[in-house]
Amino acid sequence: MLALCIKPAFAASYGDLYDVEWCPCDPENELSGQGSVVLGQTVMCPCDYMYDGYGRTLKKDVQKVKEVARKVIDKASNYKYYIGIEYNKSEAETNEDKISFPKIQFINPVEVRSNNIFDDQDNIGIIIGTRPHPNFGIEAFYNRTFNESETIHVDQNALASSSFHVVNTYVSKYQAFGVDVIGYLPVTDFFDFVAFVGLGQYYFENDVTHQVADVSGGSGSGNPYFDTLKSNFDDDKLAWRVGGGLQVNIGRGVALRALYRYINLDSAYIKNLQEFSLGVKFVF
Repeated sequence: MLALCIKPAFAASYGDLYDVEWCPCDPENELSGQGSVVLGQTVMCPCDYMYDGYGRTLKKDVQKVKEVARKVIDKASNYKYYIGIEYNKSEAETNEDKISFPKIQFINPVEVRSNNIFDDQDNIGIIIGTRPHPNFGIEAFYNRTFNESETIHVDQNALASSSFHVVNTYVSKYQAFGVDVIGYLPVTDFFDFVAFVGLGQYYFENDVTHQVADVSGGSGSGNPYFDTLKSNFDDDKLAWRVGGGLQVNIGRGVALRALYRYINLDSAYIKNLQEFSLGVKFVF
């Protein structure tokens, strides 16, 4: 569509202003789509027609905006959020070979081997994390043992009388939460090496029940136990964690991983935990 120039009688002509003999809106003066350049500068047509110079500038500006937007989108696309679940098996190394319970109403202290109380334990972990960069990520975790470690120990030396013995029942469980910083080494689109370091707060709930039992099988009332004493020796500690493993991206939005963790507790009873983990992540 051709534009028309309407100029008042007192208005300066386009030629007077720019030293050209024609109006670029004059339909009798056909112009190419490139417009007109005057004195090395692109000028705007009085009819609001955009000259080529302005067109090139606008095109460059639009291109820059697109490039910036593309970079922002690319950066945002690297943010991979995920949730997951893990099965963890932990092995505890204790600080002392034996734990003694002297403050009970029996004649001799009751002692038990530490590794009988803090046996291998299984726990379930929930993880929530993000991977803002192909080589970097951070995740929060929560672990809780799903079965208690229970040990029954019969001690015939805790009492002076040979007619009685003590049945000790030890129960241990724990929960933990914390944050890990994760490093990724992509090998292919489907395989990553993983390493991490983090902090976790560990809470151990440890209970013991001491029961005095008659060797002959009962006290005459049908109850074989003469006395019962319950106590706890809970423990909690902020621990640092370090480990590594591998991750396999089996499909869009799903990844499997296998990890080893060393957890340095140095608590009152437990020196460290070694944990072996298998998990699945759902990425979105």
